[in-house]
Amino acid sequence: MEIPQNVAVVLGALRHFLGDLRDRARAAKRGGNLVHESFQSSTDSSTGQDIAAPESYEHAAWFDRQWALAIMDRSLTALTAEHAAMGKAEQFELLKPGLVGAAAARTDVAASLGWSEGALKVAVHRLRKRFREFVRAEIAQTVPAFADIDAELHYLVEVLA
Repeated sequence: MEIPQNVAVVLGALRHFLGDLRDRARAAKRGGNLVHESFQSSTDSSTGQDIAAPESYEHAAWFDRQWALAIMDRSLTALTAEHAAMGKAEQFELLKPGLVGAAAARTDVAASLGWSEGALKVAVHRLRKRFREFVRAEIAQTVPAFADIDAELHYLVEVLA
């Protein structure tokens, strides 16, 4: 006796369905038999301090601020290294306060460098521009898409404000 076509299709589908169920039952679920630890009971191996999971907005804001400060620190370190490689470490140390807008002793700095005040303003402008490029490069390493850099940069400024 011959099995009708539609019954054979249903039997084949049932056989595949049961095979998939069997495979899923034997598969190790996300991590298999690994022991999972909670953030609340974890400790930092470098300091030995407890690491608490962010439980509130304050913890998340603290984390975001630490992220922003780390980005700024890495960018400043890269800028410092760049100037040191060019042999302009002393000049950079004199211009560095201009990154945050400190213009109190602008004439003294210009005089110590042998520049006019206008030349000093241009140098600080270029230093800020280069610093911005380093910050953008650091942020680019943390975002999945190039288009997200500006949004992250705005968020960084918001967090630090």
